Amino acid sequence: MRRLLSLLGAVLLLASCQAMSSRVGSTPPPEGQPIFLGEKHSLRSAILEEERGFQLYLPPGYAESSERYPVLYLLDGDSHFHHATGVVQFLAGNSHIPPMIVVGVPNTKRTRDLTPPVHGDTVMPGDTSSRSVAQSLPTAGGADRFLRFLEEELAPHIEAHYRTQPYRVLVGHSFGGLFAIHALMNRPQSFNAYIAISPSLWWNNGELVAGAVKSLERLPEQERFLYMSMGEEGEEMLKPIQRLAAMLEQARPARLVWRYAFLPNDHHASTPHRTLYDGLEAAFEDLRLAQWDARTGELAQVETRYARLSKRLGFELQPPEELINVMGYSLLQRGNAEAALTAFRRNVERHGDSANVHDSLGEALEAAGQWDAALESYRRALALGVRANKVHPAYQQHIERVLGKLAVQTSGDGAP
Repeated sequence: MRRLLSLLGAVLLLASCQAMSSRVGSTPPPEGQPIFLGEKHSLRSAILEEERGFQLYLPPGYAESSERYPVLYLLDGDSHFHHATGVVQFLAGNSHIPPMIVVGVPNTKRTRDLTPPVHGDTVMPGDTSSRSVAQSLPTAGGADRFLRFLEEELAPHIEAHYRTQPYRVLVGHSFGGLFAIHALMNRPQSFNAYIAISPSLWWNNGELVAGAVKSLERLPEQERFLYMSMGEEGEEMLKPIQRLAAMLEQARPARLVWRYAFLPNDHHASTPHRTLYDGLEAAFEDLRLAQWDARTGELAQVETRYARLSKRLGFELQPPEELINVMGYSLLQRGNAEAALTAFRRNVERHGDSANVHDSLGEALEAAGQWDAALESYRRALALGVRANKVHPAYQQHIERVLGKLAVQTSGDGAP
């Protein structure tokens, strides 16, 4: 009995602690500062005849820069905006993808907007009533109108109000994945890259799959990218995407780069996060590979990858300042001062307004024994730092160090 009472007391104490923890955690401390993940906006759609909200994420530093950015349009934004913006920020922060604007598109009538017009007598997977899709989902079939909304209203609105590159990525899950492939097959010019996560390709008895090769003959001149995934989700979901992958492998459509990933450890609800990460990395794969080239000091290869990707994307991408700086210091540590100088000078050519690139070039010049040139570079770094109100203590320290070396050199030459 005593043991039972002791156990009961422990249970009550645990419940009390959990309740207290819940109450404490529900009220933020008064000194806490909010963390902003994005903003909510809306616009009136004449095509859909309704007010449509959207969520907006801008890359870090957007307000202070003049850069332009690709735009990712995220279907089911109400479900995926939080984790998707985190993936984008993480990958961009590690130079695996370019920084991007993310536009989340929440639903009003999801089945209506994300499904192609209903044909035939398709039955919903797992529905034992033998009712057709048309009977089960009477409002389905509005994908073409919704695509017009995205292409003719939402995207132009974003491009008119924000600094964008001419590169759009469409991401959709389940019916959203079906919609993404429907858009690629029917309006391939509407987006440049398509990420279809667990797409419901059973729709209309696999009609999109059957007509895929013929549809993809209409691809524009600018290359398109498709990334598809499927988890362990049953034969009705798995077989159509396997057929599509096999058909694309055999046909090899011109101007389409595509990947298919089977995720055996994921189910229908867990595929989005992993697929978005992998799909974006695959779309901009040259950026990730360029980092390996930078670690080995292959500046020419890094620049080749960026040039090749720029041609594919239709806008110019330059190796970021940080990437070339890391490569330059790696070369310097390995004793290859000349190659380091080449890298740092290229950074100065591209990012001449950065105090950091001049300071780094100064270190390479100093290591190469070119002290006068190093002093000039250090002074330029200090001047730019003062102008931007971002003076690193090292800038002045480097100047004083080189001045000391020059003084010793002058003294050694017999000067008074």
